[in-house]
Amino acid sequence: MKTVITWLWIVPLPLTFALELLTGSGWLLTVANVFALATALPILVRSQRRTARGEEPSTGMLALAALALLLSLVPVALATTLSLTVLWLSMVTVVMLARWFAAGAQLLMLILLSVGSIVTPALMWSDGLTFAFGASTVIVASLALGLLLRMVDRSLIERHATAVEAERRRMATELHDLVAHEVTGIIVLSQAAARSEDAGVLTTALGKIEESGTRALEQIRALVSNAPANSSARSPIASGIQALRDRADGFEGASSLTLDVDDTVTEVVPSSVWPVLDRVLAEALTNIRRHAGAGVPVMVRVSTAASARPEERHVADIALTVINGPGPGGIGTGSGTGLRGLRARVDHLGGSLLAGPGHDGGWVLEARIPLNPTADE
Repeated sequence: MKTVITWLWIVPLPLTFALELLTGSGWLLTVANVFALATALPILVRSQRRTARGEEPSTGMLALAALALLLSLVPVALATTLSLTVLWLSMVTVVMLARWFAAGAQLLMLILLSVGSIVTPALMWSDGLTFAFGASTVIVASLALGLLLRMVDRSLIERHATAVEAERRRMATELHDLVAHEVTGIIVLSQAAARSEDAGVLTTALGKIEESGTRALEQIRALVSNAPANSSARSPIASGIQALRDRADGFEGASSLTLDVDDTVTEVVPSSVWPVLDRVLAEALTNIRRHAGAGVPVMVRVSTAASARPEERHVADIALTVINGPGPGGIGTGSGTGLRGLRARVDHLGGSLLAGPGHDGGWVLEARIPLNPTADE
C-alpha cells in the first residue's frame, strides 16, 4: 500500500495530457508537453525507484529534469496559456529536488523552476494574475512538502545514528560487566602464581585461570549471539538471592567474606531488581580485587531500608552494601566504565548508587533500589 501511494503522482499525467490534446490548445503547448514527458518524466520515475529501494536519487539528474522543464516553459509562455502537464511535472520535480538537493547549482535550478512555474501563467492575456496566484500556491506547497520530507530524512538519520551509538555503549557496558570480573581474577591469579614456587599453588592457579578464561569466552559468545535481539528482551544472568550467594562464594580475593542477608528480602524484592543487584556485587568485588588487592576483609549486606529520597520517605528500598577493609593494593586503576554502567542500571530503576572511602581506610559501595521500581522508558 505504501508503495502504491508513492507512485500516485503519475496518475494525473495521462489525464492532463489527453485533456490538453483534445481541447486543441495549440501545437506549442503540445510540443511543450511532449518534450516535458520525454525528458523529465523518465528522470522522475528513475529517482522514485531509487527512493523506493531506500537509495538516494541522483541530484544531478533531478537538476537536469528541472532544466528540461524550464525549457518546456518557453513554448508554454509563447502560447500564452497554462500547461497542466508541465505544471504537474514541475510540482513533482520541486518536491524531489527540495528533498534531495546537495549543491548550490541544484538549489539554483530549484529556485529557477519555482519562479518560472509562477511567472509563466502570469503572461496569459486573461486572468494571468489569477492563474499565477494558483500556481504560486501549488509551488509553495510543493516546496514545503519537499523540505518537510528533507527534515524527516535527516531526523531518521540522526535517530539511527543515536540508536547505533546507544547500542555501541550498551555492548561496551555489557562486555565490561561480563568479562571484567573474570579478567581481573585471571590477572590476580597470574600474579599470585608468579610469586609462588609451590607446584600445588601453580597447578591450582592455572586451573582457575583456565576456568575463568572459559567462562569469559562463553559470556562473550553469548553476548555476540544475542546482539541482534532487543536488549530489553534479554534475561540477565542473576536469579534471586542465590545468584548473590554464588557470586560471593566464588570470590577468592578476600581474607574473609561475610554475606549478611535480611530474611525478608527474598520475599519482597521484585524479580527485575535481582539482576541489577548481581551486577552491582560483581562490579564491587572486581574493584576490590583491582584496587585493594588480595587478602582484605569484605562485608556484603543485603537488607531493606527506608528510602533516602525526601519525596519518597514512605517507600522502602532494597539496599546492597559492600564494604572492604584497606589492602596492599591491586593491579591498578580502571577506566570508570563499570561504575558508570552501574549508575545507569540503578538509575533506570529509580535508585541511587554511592561509592566512596570508608572510615577505616577501605571502601564502601551502596546501591539502593525502590521495592516498587519504575523503569524509565
